[in-house]
Amino acid sequence: MSRTKTIFKEDILKAAQKFIVEKSVGELTARALSKYMNISTQPLYAEFTNMASLKKELFTNIYKELEEDIYNKKTHDDPIINISLNYINFACHNPQLFKTIYLEKHGDTDTSITEFSYHLFRQTIKDNPVYANLSDKKLNTLLTATWVISTGYANLIVSNVISNNQDDIIDFLKLTIKEILESR
Repeated sequence: MSRTKTIFKEDILKAAQKFIVEKSVGELTARALSKYMNISTQPLYAEFTNMASLKKELFTNIYKELEEDIYNKKTHDDPIINISLNYINFACHNPQLFKTIYLEKHGDTDTSITEFSYHLFRQTIKDNPVYANLSDKKLNTLLTATWVISTGYANLIVSNVISNNQDDIIDFLKLTIKEILESR
């Protein structure tokens, strides 16, 4: 008689996400995750060929959730300010997951969060008449500047150094965007 499957891929991915929030991505190994889930490693390898494939699917799911549930919220009419505010709000409401995704290294050559963010930024502004025809150089400058500003605000707010004053953040982002658009 064969055993009934009790641990499914979705269960493993949920547990892995909780694990990386509570511990770190660097500690995510088959043994550590199986111990965390109180199971053997067999169910992990029944669903994933190796830990690299588990991590890849885990982060793909996280990025999909971010895009659909966090960054698509309408908080401002300007798409760059909208995505920046959503980024800051995500950090404020989910500081551990924010830290895990944006501030921890996910491997020796992993650049997926950078690629995800760049793609999301491009998708967000592509149809906006103010940004649609900008050069790649100007777009990269906008992305870098607003990302740095947003990360700074997010870290300072989460650390309770400053308050989450959306009006001040919006004014600063508007000024930065204006200066970049007016620069050569």
